[in-house]
Amino acid sequence: MSEVYRGRSDVIPDLIEDIFLRLPLKSILKFKTVSKQWRSILESRSFVESRMKVQKKPKILAAGDHRSQSLFREGDTEEIDIVYINSRDAATRPSLTCDGLVCIPVPGWVNVLNPSTGEFVSFPSGPDPVTNHYDDNLIFTETWWNIFPAYWAMGVGRDKVSGSYKVVRMFFDPIPYCEILDVDIGEWREVKPPPYKVEPRRKPAFVNGSLYWIEMIKSDNVFALDLHTEEFRDVVPFPPTCAVADQLVNLEDRLAIVTAYTKPWEFEIRVLDEQEETWSLVYSISLANSGVFSRRQRSVWFRPVAVSNSGNLFFHDNERRLFKYYPETDQVVCLSSDICVVSDFVENLVSLRPRTSSVYRSGFHYQDHVPGSPKRQMFSWIKLRIPNVLLATTLVSSIIIFRYFAGSSRS
Repeated sequence: MSEVYRGRSDVIPDLIEDIFLRLPLKSILKFKTVSKQWRSILESRSFVESRMKVQKKPKILAAGDHRSQSLFREGDTEEIDIVYINSRDAATRPSLTCDGLVCIPVPGWVNVLNPSTGEFVSFPSGPDPVTNHYDDNLIFTETWWNIFPAYWAMGVGRDKVSGSYKVVRMFFDPIPYCEILDVDIGEWREVKPPPYKVEPRRKPAFVNGSLYWIEMIKSDNVFALDLHTEEFRDVVPFPPTCAVADQLVNLEDRLAIVTAYTKPWEFEIRVLDEQEETWSLVYSISLANSGVFSRRQRSVWFRPVAVSNSGNLFFHDNERRLFKYYPETDQVVCLSSDICVVSDFVENLVSLRPRTSSVYRSGFHYQDHVPGSPKRQMFSWIKLRIPNVLLATTLVSSIIIFRYFAGSSRS
């Protein structure tokens, strides 16, 4: 293809882009090195966004390696692809995802990696504000909750106007504080904090340019942060129910809330229509016949991760289990009882190369910081070996194995 293009200078760039959209990931990554023009096309915002929309089957991101495929029975995952990242931090620490990028905060650092391109960037976050404010609260002493370093409440999403990815973190003891990291330029800046305290162990949902959190300490409401204006707003109306195990998620580009019940074993999913200001019940799933729950189990949450082209729902829980729900038969099947599901996944060709001259391509550099300091613009960028894309199997049609060690070596 490269030889043909070099001989035809009149080939329309739009036609080339259309051809690229149909190529496998491995080929696209190789074609980036052919010419500056091809690289420009493949790294353009329009191409990156178009590429994410042509995904044929939904994908699920899990922490592990290709050996995990032995956990599935033949045909269990024929409707989805399982993508694995071989990362200890992703398997043991709370992580955040957006458009296929993975953000894993560790003490002193915020790590962002792109499994599709093999790029990894690490941003120093400075000393954490250690606090014991929440230690006596039963909500936060349950072992089924993960915690971000030093009780930060965190989120990651994309500015729908500029296209840049942003990491948000907040704390509220002794005084409210909020800051945003722009991944494109590697700079933290302080913004006005929200009017509510955010639970430091509950992940937000990113939907249509905004991050959404549940505030359950006083008012039991949902509020959002617009990542372009960087301003907070209340979400109307309040959810119809509110419980400790509730999860906010992005379900097919709509904000959804998942509520679990233990008597009987079931959970419900409601989606928000902001124009109508209503929460609509879209799933009510009974788990009584799934065979994996017991009366002794008290604490559980569920997060949907994908809806297949045939309409079946894939979801996971806090016990490392992955399930498949068939709406037509109202049947739930446990696909795996030992898989560390991270999130849904899309191939994203966005480059994490920082747009600043202060780039460190090897080693890791730390800069002391106290909240409010404007001096944290140092970071490290590593281009890792392009992940191998394995041949299709009857269980998992494509598995990407991505290894990174820099983050775990500092944890």
